[in-house]
Amino acid sequence: MSTQLRVFKADAALKWFRAGWLIFKTQPLTFIFMHLFIGIVGLLSLFLPLLQVVAALATPFLTAGFYQAVLTKQQGGKIMLADILKPITTKGNRLGLLRLALYQMGAGILMALLANGLFADAIAVMAQPDLDPNIAISQMLESISMASVVLFLLALSVYLTAFAYAVPLVYFNKEQRIFSALKNSFMVFYYNILPLSVYAIICGLFIVLSMFLSFLPLLVLMPICYISFFVSYQAIFMPVVPPSDDSNITPLSSESSGRFDA
Repeated sequence: MSTQLRVFKADAALKWFRAGWLIFKTQPLTFIFMHLFIGIVGLLSLFLPLLQVVAALATPFLTAGFYQAVLTKQQGGKIMLADILKPITTKGNRLGLLRLALYQMGAGILMALLANGLFADAIAVMAQPDLDPNIAISQMLESISMASVVLFLLALSVYLTAFAYAVPLVYFNKEQRIFSALKNSFMVFYYNILPLSVYAIICGLFIVLSMFLSFLPLLVLMPICYISFFVSYQAIFMPVVPPSDDSNITPLSSESSGRFDA
């Protein structure tokens, strides 16, 4: 049975972002440290090449852990930093996340090969030692064709949109077929291009504004973006917050949980 998705108008993006803020402010420091943890894992792979595979395999699990923390807050529970590791240690669709990580690694390698093929001349110019920076920039721009740029951006957009919603689809919707998850994620952007474009513009504007404050606002902005993006997934694929298995948890109100009827 195919996964059903809902279609929204452009103003839904504002509701998603506001929902992200409402959830974030219930436990802001925990969400900040969770996002920093994901960022640190990614940075370590840049400085320690041996950790690149480990980081690539761990990222879907950490992302699912962050989303699970959002769901826990919506259900009225409390979260802690260690909760981001739960998808690694608890039963669930761990095999699906592992397979998704392998698919994403393979797609990333293909993207790198495509970039090397399209921009080989520009890369060769940059690799020349003792070349004047101004001359290097001029030669690099001359070696890049507009067709190559368009082709790469097209491939990059397909890559990003296909994997954008793949983690929650695999983890929460229990999608076993990775290609189906990638297809459904891609189709979200086809049917909801207006709200997702507005959402991207909102996040982009805040990121640009943070440049004037040494990017410090990103400590708050990026967790909100993560949370609001998960809210968009919920609105599109699972419009009802599933009840908690813990009888001691009281769900948050619709206002404080960030859910809405769009």
